[in-house]
Amino acid sequence: MVLPPSVSSSSASSGAIIARHLVADISSHGLGHLSQAAAVLNEIDLSRTKLTVRSAAPPDVLLERIRHRPFDIIPLSQDNGMIMRDALTVDADRTMEWYRNFHGNYDERKSEAASQLEALTPDLVFSNVPYLGLDAADLVGVPSVALCSLNWADVFRSYCEEFDGAFDIFDEILRAYQKAELFLQPTPSMDMPALANGRNVAPLSFRGLPNRRLLGDVTNGDAATRYVLIGVGGYGIDGFPLDDWPAISDVRWIFPDGILSQSLGITDRRHDFVPQSVLNPFMQYIDLLASCDLVLTKTGYGTQVEAAVNQVPALCICRYDWPEHANLATWHAKFGVVEFIEWDEVGGRKFKALVEDLLSRSACVGSWTKEPVVPSGAKEAAQILQKALFR
Repeated sequence: MVLPPSVSSSSASSGAIIARHLVADISSHGLGHLSQAAAVLNEIDLSRTKLTVRSAAPPDVLLERIRHRPFDIIPLSQDNGMIMRDALTVDADRTMEWYRNFHGNYDERKSEAASQLEALTPDLVFSNVPYLGLDAADLVGVPSVALCSLNWADVFRSYCEEFDGAFDIFDEILRAYQKAELFLQPTPSMDMPALANGRNVAPLSFRGLPNRRLLGDVTNGDAATRYVLIGVGGYGIDGFPLDDWPAISDVRWIFPDGILSQSLGITDRRHDFVPQSVLNPFMQYIDLLASCDLVLTKTGYGTQVEAAVNQVPALCICRYDWPEHANLATWHAKFGVVEFIEWDEVGGRKFKALVEDLLSRSACVGSWTKEPVVPSGAKEAAQILQKALFR
C-alpha cells in the first residue's frame, strides 16, 4: 500500500512554533465517527500542534466539521465497519468475508501501517475508531487514545460470531483496542465490558443556534409553519414512500436531496417538500436541526444525542439488532422527547399520527420538561488528549 499524498486544508502558515504532532484516524462508516471526533478535536488547543487527519471521509466534509486551520488530510481507509445491505441492515455474510480477507495477512498490514505512521513522526494517535492504527502505534512506540460510542470488535461479534474463525478475528481486534492507553466512551455508549481500558465521558454533541426567521425566509414559511427534518445519517435510506407521503397542514418536510431524487419531479408535485441543499448555503446542519420542530432519524448516536441536547423532539426508526440501540433508546427516552417506529410504518397512518402528536407537544410553551443535557464530553476528552500530547 502506498501512502496517499496529504491534502492541506490551507496553504497559509500560522507562524506558530509546532511542538507536537497529533494524528487522528477517523472511520468513514457513516458520519457519526466524524461528528464525535470533530467535537473533541475542536476543543483541543492546537496552537502548538500539527494536526493530520487520516480518513476516507470526503475532504469537504472533514473541512466543514473540523474547525482548526490548517490541518493535513491523508485519504486513507483503515477499516470497513459493517458492510450494509442498506442503511438499516447489516450484510453479515459479506462483512465476514471482508474481515477474513483483511485479517488473513494482518501481521503484514500492521507492519506496513507502522511504517506509514512512523514516517509521520506523530506524538499521539487519536482513533475513532479504526484499530489498525492503534496496533501500528504500539509497534512504533507512539501512545494512543481511542474514543467512540462503539467498537468494531463487539459490533463484529454481534453479527458474525456464528461464522468459523470469527472469535480469532474478534480477539485480534479487541487486543488492538486494548493497546490504546484509554478507550473513551461517550454517554450513552454500547456496553463494552471486554475493554479493560475503558473510561466513560459525558455526551458528545454540538449545540446549534436556532434561527426560525432565516428558515422561514429561505423556505417561504411563516409563523405557523412547522418543520420536520429528515436526518437519517451518512448512510441514507432508499425506498422512502414519497409518492404516498402524508400531507399535514402547515408542515414542511426537509429532505436530503438524495432521497428526493428517488422520485422524479416530486418537488414539483409536493411544495411542502424542501431539498436540504436549499438551506445549506445559509445554515450549518446543526443550526438547521436546532431550528426544526421535529427530526426523523434512525438508531444512531449522532442525531439522537443532538436532538436531546438541542431539545428537538425525535421520531426514531428502530434498528433493534444494532448494538447501540438498547442504551441509546433508554437514554433518549430519559433525556429527550422521542417516539419509535418501524421502517415499514414510515409514511403510513401510525407515522402521520406520531408526527402530529410530537408536533403538538413541541408547540406547547414550556413543553420541554426533561433535564437539560450538558454535552461536556468533548471538553473532557480534549483535556485528556492535551495532557497525553504534552506530558
